Amino acid sequence: MSLKQIDQLLNPRSVAVIGASNKPNRPGNAVMRNLLQGNFAGPIMPVTPKYQAVNGVLAYGSIEALPEVPDLAIICTRAARVPALIQQLGKKGTRSVIVIAAGLDEVHTAQGTSLQEQMLAIARHWGVRLLGPNCLGLFVPAIGLNASYAHTHALPGKVAFVSQSSGVCVTILDWARRRRIGFSHFVALGDGADIDFDELIDYLGRDPKTRAILLYIDSIRDGRAFLSAARAAAAGKPILLIKAGNAREVSDAVSRLPAEQRGSDRVYDAAFRRAGMLRVQDLRDLFAAVETLAYGRELTSERLVILGNGNGPAAMAADALIERGGHLVTFSEQTEQTLARLVPRGGRARNPVNLLGDAPPELYREVLSVILASGEADNILVMHAPSALHVGEVYAEAVLHAYEAHAGRKPNLLVNWMGEEAAYPARERFAQAGIASFRTPEGAVAAFMYRVQYRRNQKLLSETPDSVSELIPHHPLSVRALIERALASPRFELSAPEAAEMVAAYGIRTRNPDAEDSAQEVYQDGVALRIQVRVDPVFGPVIALGEAGGTADWLSNAVVALPPLNMALARYLVIQALAEGKIRERHQPLERHSLCLLLSQVSQLVVDNPELVSLDLQPVMMRQGVYTALEVSARLAPAEQARPMAIRPYPKELEARVTLKDGRSVLLRPIRPEDEARQQAFDHALSREDRYNRYFGEVSEFSHEQMARVTQIDYDREMVFIATERDERGEEVTLGMVQAQMDPDNHEGEFSIAIRSDLKGCGLGRLLLGKMLAHCRDQGTRHLVGWTLPQNRGMASLARSLGFRVKYDPDEEVIDMRIDLQAADATASPAP
Repeated sequence: MSLKQIDQLLNPRSVAVIGASNKPNRPGNAVMRNLLQGNFAGPIMPVTPKYQAVNGVLAYGSIEALPEVPDLAIICTRAARVPALIQQLGKKGTRSVIVIAAGLDEVHTAQGTSLQEQMLAIARHWGVRLLGPNCLGLFVPAIGLNASYAHTHALPGKVAFVSQSSGVCVTILDWARRRRIGFSHFVALGDGADIDFDELIDYLGRDPKTRAILLYIDSIRDGRAFLSAARAAAAGKPILLIKAGNAREVSDAVSRLPAEQRGSDRVYDAAFRRAGMLRVQDLRDLFAAVETLAYGRELTSERLVILGNGNGPAAMAADALIERGGHLVTFSEQTEQTLARLVPRGGRARNPVNLLGDAPPELYREVLSVILASGEADNILVMHAPSALHVGEVYAEAVLHAYEAHAGRKPNLLVNWMGEEAAYPARERFAQAGIASFRTPEGAVAAFMYRVQYRRNQKLLSETPDSVSELIPHHPLSVRALIERALASPRFELSAPEAAEMVAAYGIRTRNPDAEDSAQEVYQDGVALRIQVRVDPVFGPVIALGEAGGTADWLSNAVVALPPLNMALARYLVIQALAEGKIRERHQPLERHSLCLLLSQVSQLVVDNPELVSLDLQPVMMRQGVYTALEVSARLAPAEQARPMAIRPYPKELEARVTLKDGRSVLLRPIRPEDEARQQAFDHALSREDRYNRYFGEVSEFSHEQMARVTQIDYDREMVFIATERDERGEEVTLGMVQAQMDPDNHEGEFSIAIRSDLKGCGLGRLLLGKMLAHCRDQGTRHLVGWTLPQNRGMASLARSLGFRVKYDPDEEVIDMRIDLQAADATASPAP
């Protein structure tokens, strides 16, 4: 979806309400009332032939009679009228519509199509985008827009919420208003017949007013689009979600997709982890996560200080922290001695700190001030059980006074004021101060640990994998011939020798069928594993790891990952399998590096052969650190029936070898995650002048996280080509790079290029930029743009020679370079 259209939907200048009504309890009345009470600044235009005015606003008898084209229309009529109204709105020029009516997919026309199919066809004809049907509406509190029939309003804030459930939406709204938590955007997708999660995530990921994104998901239609958008957004801000319908019976009740299109909950889990999102299990946990995201600061460490007025609650919090894999801060000897002079006899000066049940408010303030001044606490949980000495609000004021008076770096502060009536005023006071508060010790710790887990997920995603691509035998042509012979028969089940031949082409060892020894005799000391490949209807091919044997439910005793896998991702899969008890180390420890290599080999087999819809290696035995598949079975499907991978693999087909002007042969190829160290060395090799021209100023050395964003890319929406050669030691060295990042519409890409300072004049820049131009053109990108400093005349000259329009921008003091890639007269050189 065009980001421009999403912006029109979420930031309209005018709104029309089709089917506006003066009758209470009608959606057309509730929508009008909410729009007017929200103080939306633009025109609000009710459309109805029944009334002269609705809620005191002059009404129009038809869409044609509207005095201007509304940016957004909300259709509040019965389902049967929706297609005709979309036709009229499209003709009028409206391009964003919310459809409240439900059941359009259940009502069929005389031609046999449903009202929903008819509605979508008309909308596509006019370029109209639809939110819904069966939709509560949306809120954008910052502009006073309440385009919904909800019973309450949303407060302004920095958290976005997108949900497929209207019931969850109104529940969140009620809870958030009481906690004074606001939203940048609040969107109910309804049935999601047109606008879906991926398009909204793309917009919200780029929205500077949105700090975090929350999702409630019943089902996903397009796994690849969803993951592509989520991976891009999650790199810059947290995405937390609930996925409902885990059990088959529940899925039957809530999902809008037929059973064969829903996918496995375990695969959903794997996809969410791969995208860097964090899944919570229920609304209670989501509420806790919302509160920490709305009020919390970015975590700089994972250790927690617990301060309270009772051993029991503090122990409960500490237990919950340890059980979830968290850590307590260990105070320095000096801090502990200072605290010991304040804490009364019978209390505890070590973490968790216990001030005893009769602690006065002043003691809370003094002890918290010491902890803050020590600089040893990055995260603090302050707890309070009701006291007969003072009301809870007085203790809250003491804590807030100490926190606000602290002049240094302020840590994350969470509070747990226990009780109900006695604690409510204190929790209200914390909400006013922007401090996350919780009703129970476990709830507070759970919220903190969700933030910790998100931080860990992001670190895992940016870890640089080992470079082992050369260790993986790779003979796709022989496997291609084998598959084509089988499909030509036609035959979809490979024989055992064929299956063994196929995996052997990727270096996977199989047992010699002529061996006299039985598997038990030869491998009696080994660990029996099972590695499977299946195709999920939502996310495509997946790889499962478990122990041999098992049940008919192939995922019940396995962990799952989405290919492509590198060594780092394979290692996470093995660690997860061990942690969850899906595989166990019995007589001898697993040789993990070899197992990760085996999983990477299976992944490459899946990447190269989309016709492979089922692969079973069972049992896979380890002996003396070597893994052997004793039995192999495989099933195929015609390529046109294959479901694509949810994550685009490394595009090896884009590799090309070229010769520079000085005669040296270099390889132009897409970047890989394993290239991080080479990219760091390349960046260091640039001259000071080249670095200044590239980054428009002096920049320090890039961190691991920053360099990981360059090397670990989504090939669907960005590309980095590097030029490499082998040095005298046979190691690959980066000579130059060109980078382009496309917007979600693939309308415009922004490029940058750098060549090692000692290689200028060899024609490498022209080859790299020409390759990028050809790639973007093939991908359907419309425009490629870039900027350089006026003194970088060589870059401007190169761009002009490749067909760019080059123009000096006096306002920004840069040279603007842009090219229309789809224009007939584009003169870019062909790609190498």
